[in-house]
Amino acid sequence: MKKLSPRFALAAILIVAALLRGWSLDDGGVLVPYYFAGVRSMLQGWHNFFFNAFDPAGFVSLDKPPVAFWLQTASAKLFGFGRAAVLLPQVIEGVAAVALVYWLVRRRFGVAPGLLAALFLALTPVSVAVDRSNNTESCLVLVLLLATWALCRAVETGRLLPLLLAAALIGIGFNVKMLVAFGVVPAFALVYLIGTPLPVWRRLGRLVAAGIVLAPVALSWSLAYELTPPEGRPFVDSSPSNSMLELVVGHNFVQRFVRRAGDRIVPAAAATPPADQAQAVQAGRDYVPAGPLRLASPPLAAQIFWLLPLVLIGGIAAWWRSAGEPRLQLVLWGLWVLAYGVVFSAAAGLFHSYYLVVMAPGLCAIAGIGAVALWELYRGARRAALLLPAAILATGLWQAYVVQFFLAGSVEIGHSWLVPGLLGLAVAAALALVLLCRGGAALALPTAAAALAAGLLLPVVWSVGTSLAAFHAGFPAARPPFETRVALGGRQRWSQLAGAIDGDPKLIGFLEQSRGDAPYLLAAVNARQAAPIIIATGAPVMALGGFSGRDPILSTDDFARLVAENQVRFALLGDGSRGIRRVFGEDGQKALTDWIRENGREIDPALWRGLAAPEDPGPADGRSSRPAENVGIQLFDLRPASPGS
Repeated sequence: MKKLSPRFALAAILIVAALLRGWSLDDGGVLVPYYFAGVRSMLQGWHNFFFNAFDPAGFVSLDKPPVAFWLQTASAKLFGFGRAAVLLPQVIEGVAAVALVYWLVRRRFGVAPGLLAALFLALTPVSVAVDRSNNTESCLVLVLLLATWALCRAVETGRLLPLLLAAALIGIGFNVKMLVAFGVVPAFALVYLIGTPLPVWRRLGRLVAAGIVLAPVALSWSLAYELTPPEGRPFVDSSPSNSMLELVVGHNFVQRFVRRAGDRIVPAAAATPPADQAQAVQAGRDYVPAGPLRLASPPLAAQIFWLLPLVLIGGIAAWWRSAGEPRLQLVLWGLWVLAYGVVFSAAAGLFHSYYLVVMAPGLCAIAGIGAVALWELYRGARRAALLLPAAILATGLWQAYVVQFFLAGSVEIGHSWLVPGLLGLAVAAALALVLLCRGGAALALPTAAAALAAGLLLPVVWSVGTSLAAFHAGFPAARPPFETRVALGGRQRWSQLAGAIDGDPKLIGFLEQSRGDAPYLLAAVNARQAAPIIIATGAPVMALGGFSGRDPILSTDDFARLVAENQVRFALLGDGSRGIRRVFGEDGQKALTDWIRENGREIDPALWRGLAAPEDPGPADGRSSRPAENVGIQLFDLRPASPGS
């Protein structure tokens, strides 16, 4: 029976992880419509599939590499295109990551640290949020953990093949989220240099060999894309020069760190941030300006850092107690967290809170290892025994600091009792363990377990709140339950920046009945307008300026030629409220939009507009997946001599 208990505990943790990630995906999973439309387009042929096309005609690509979307497309092919089918791969990847963290920690530190690390990852709020979305980070985390396994085998055995496998897996990670995957490379290289039982010159030579494997695997798809003639592939979205390599360096690297005022290729994620943290959260965005203390701020700490004092104090205790290969694994996890922490603290350009999920495996591994190390020191050393009560007290103080921020206007309950209750539990548990360290061994373990359960209460609350949230379209972020109407309305308005999943059925019906034999159903300024129509119909829709509406895909002459050739008949201009127009405005396509207005005939909105909303929608429950800002939008017929419309 004892042999089965760790398996039973792991199974229970995996069930919890699966429930949090998979609960009511159709009703509560978060979809970025831009990516969702891309999956529908990739289902329509191998050309679209390989080139990661956003639209069925392969006019423009998605602005990310393809591996995660290939998996989503495969799931949609197997189960039928729909929300749950596209979200399912991320749920599986998230649960697999929990199991893999257990295995990686257990093999060097034992069952208890492995189970705790897996439990912490299963309950990490931002991990739950990301694994319930169609973003690519879930796939990236799993691939990096597989690379970690291969690296550990390479260090232990001294064999070359596992090291090359680790390099290849990081290369695959590059084809999931580009340069973000390289955040683990410094940690991997250092750990291999320190820990491999080979002469130094052989270690260095093998690292060079790993680099030789990494580079071609990482760049294989980008180079294939780059070497394909432009007329034989989609335009590279978010790349002014139609270059996949420029996308790697520009939009997906430099723009993450530097955002210039008036930059003409700033997409939705870089909308002007609110002036302060409280305003940001009420506006629906968990945003904090870049800086050395960015990750310690409550809006981001609530996503992933609830157990930060346990990570820090427990990590020190684990370092003290370990040696050899276990200590080397601590170095790996610690450098993993440090590297991404530095990058995300400095990212002053395009930044979302869900990026932090790549730090979760390292944080949870250290927390699990550290918690057991603190317990062992508590039971075996006099002075060091105080580290466990200190960690419990520090964690309680930290969590009170984080949650107090949200009590200032983001949640409706707990204003009078939550912080005192947290502090009271932490003080009581710490004091009890201090008193029990000289005796009372029978009560010490239940007391420590109760303190751990109390420390997990808020991560559980945030994770459950995330699972029960009813958002359909937007950007993933962990959120508490019982949010105020102001906070809910802010999240609804922020989610609208991503666009809608469900297109206007009256507009779609009008286009399908009126386009005649034109291959393109519609030309829209940006992918935000095009995505819901592609999702609903699977028909070609031209996003003239790509995701942000600012890519120089077509000149005026090119577009006029397509109109003359009857390739496209209708064009949709305008994009919602003033705030949305600042990000997805028409300035980047002014020559084209001027031509459309001069040469087309505006169609009476009564003939095609079925959805309308005020320019500044009030607080909502977050459930709507349709456009909430159908104002300032105009539909033009580019064949004005034709009868009918």
